[in-house]
Amino acid sequence: MVWPRQLWLRLQTLLRPNRSAQRLDDEIQFHLEQQTAENIPTGMSPEEARYAAVRAFGNATVLKEKTRDTWGWTWLEHFAQDLRYGLRTLRKNLGFTAVAVLTLALGIGANTAIFQLIDALRLRAIPVKETQQLFTVQLAGTIGVRGDQASRYPVLTNPVWEKLRDQQDVFSGVLAWGSNSFGLAPGGEGRLAQGLFVSGNFFHVLGVRPLMGRVFTASDDRRGCGLPGAVVSYAFWQRELGGDSSAIGHKLTLNYHPVEIIGVTPPGFFGLEVGRSYDVAVPICAQAVLWSEGTWLDEGTVWWLNVMGRLKPGSTREKANAQLAVISPGIFQATLPSNYPGENVKDYLKFRLEAVPGASGVSWLRDQYSESLSLLLGTAGLVLLIACANLANLMLARATTREHEFTVRFAIGASRSRLIRHSMTESLLLALLGGALGLFLAGALSKFLVASLGMDGDAPFLDLKPEWRLLSFTFGLASLTCILFGLVPAVRASRVSPSEAFKSAGRTATASRKRFGFRQGLVVSQVALSLVLVVGALLFSGSLSNLLAVDAGFSQKGVVIASLDLFRRLNVPYAGRVAFKQDLLQKIRALPGVVSAAEVEILPLSGNGTINEVWIEGTNPASRLDSLFNSASDGYFRAMGIALLAGISVHKTRSPLPKSRL
Repeated sequence: MVWPRQLWLRLQTLLRPNRSAQRLDDEIQFHLEQQTAENIPTGMSPEEARYAAVRAFGNATVLKEKTRDTWGWTWLEHFAQDLRYGLRTLRKNLGFTAVAVLTLALGIGANTAIFQLIDALRLRAIPVKETQQLFTVQLAGTIGVRGDQASRYPVLTNPVWEKLRDQQDVFSGVLAWGSNSFGLAPGGEGRLAQGLFVSGNFFHVLGVRPLMGRVFTASDDRRGCGLPGAVVSYAFWQRELGGDSSAIGHKLTLNYHPVEIIGVTPPGFFGLEVGRSYDVAVPICAQAVLWSEGTWLDEGTVWWLNVMGRLKPGSTREKANAQLAVISPGIFQATLPSNYPGENVKDYLKFRLEAVPGASGVSWLRDQYSESLSLLLGTAGLVLLIACANLANLMLARATTREHEFTVRFAIGASRSRLIRHSMTESLLLALLGGALGLFLAGALSKFLVASLGMDGDAPFLDLKPEWRLLSFTFGLASLTCILFGLVPAVRASRVSPSEAFKSAGRTATASRKRFGFRQGLVVSQVALSLVLVVGALLFSGSLSNLLAVDAGFSQKGVVIASLDLFRRLNVPYAGRVAFKQDLLQKIRALPGVVSAAEVEILPLSGNGTINEVWIEGTNPASRLDSLFNSASDGYFRAMGIALLAGISVHKTRSPLPKSRL
């Protein structure tokens, strides 16, 4: 076959250009010598014979160019030449190069960092197999839901989950899980681990295989199971157990209960909640053992379990929802709690289950910050456009100073397209250098942004490792910036004719006003985009100032907040906690400088709340109002400096003018 040989010859030409050029020179020299030898017997002198041979052969330089064109790698050679020339040019102008690269790095780095968060929160699927088959099972409507909502997400009670697990024929497998934290230390300083209560088939339905040991099965999750074992994450195994290969079978202490480690999950699996990674997983049935204050396994008014299912092959979401609608009445009829408010029993019996896509898991961070990050990405995009306009102006200024260089290159035969390619190659080098440095800066900026996201005091966990979407985004930004600040200056510089360039060398700056029209347009664009950002920043600052000036309704000075974990850290028995807290408050109130001390369930401005309907007996149901509730001990209003407009507040202690309040 001819084409493999041609491909091989072309690869040799590409990999060994000097050798191919030498072979071409040798071949041309051979033909000239042969023709010279044939001309000498005709009576020509050696010099005449050589001249005649060269004249008959033609222009050797042109022939070399045509031959190299037929090899098919000319464009690559030209690109390599432009690349080397561009590197030399940038090295000679280190000041310009440093300013351009740093400007691009900041613009590209900011955009990449924000996109990295958006990718982790919104675009990336949870780390399990065939996520498109996973669906979250939740209530189709929440009107009439009463009880304790122990999660931010659409959750079900354990009785509803057990009925769904036993009766459903919709999915090939269903799972349930709930978040919690466990105390690790048996004594001394307490440490908390992020925990999961999971159903027995949790890992099997997700397709998560253990790295070591085994994961739970259906037989591990049954009523009265005790504490059959714990599955730990890879990060916890490395951090707490030193990555010891003999960790299987070792004992952990969870809430003062010993439990055996039976498995370790792979490094890529962090759970189903984006923004939080789990450390230890135990079966749902173990909740009765780990919580001394009671169990939620039989509570029909505690909503705490996230439920997901994997569709059967060939099934669709519509079919799943149709089957869930059929079995829902029986499930809620069988699980109606005896203590459910009578006013809402009809609502409970009307509840229906539905399936919604669950490929991206659940995430409070996503719900809270998704729109803000999109707005921030748009703002960072405007900053990048301003940077590109600034660099385009600088490139135009450099092109003006290099007109003599372009004139000389035109004169020796360089084409306009070659000059454009050279200028674009130089711009591409700047963009790639800025993109590489920006990708490095994005890592540090992403960590800073993640640390600034709040999750009730817990450090958020986001998988920020680079992947194809992030790299494609960064490369696309680099290419876009290359076009934005490199193409127009390159085209304008290539349009300068040699005669015009020589004439412009003797003109003053004011004589070539037309040449600066485009640069003035870039300046106007920069000012316009900057004005948008400045106005937006002023509006944001004004809104922030107004928020800070709002009267919060309590005195913010001298207030000290303390959170106590009576079970995991202090190991106070459930029955004695009321007396313990009362005694603690009395001791704090007796401290010098303390005006008042109190206990409160929900802190002001914390974002948490307890909501319920309030109405007057016998009134129209439509007049019912949703009201927020809080629980506080005596002395709370005095401690917070909250004045009562009517009524009285009971204080058990009185103190002189305060220095601090707790």
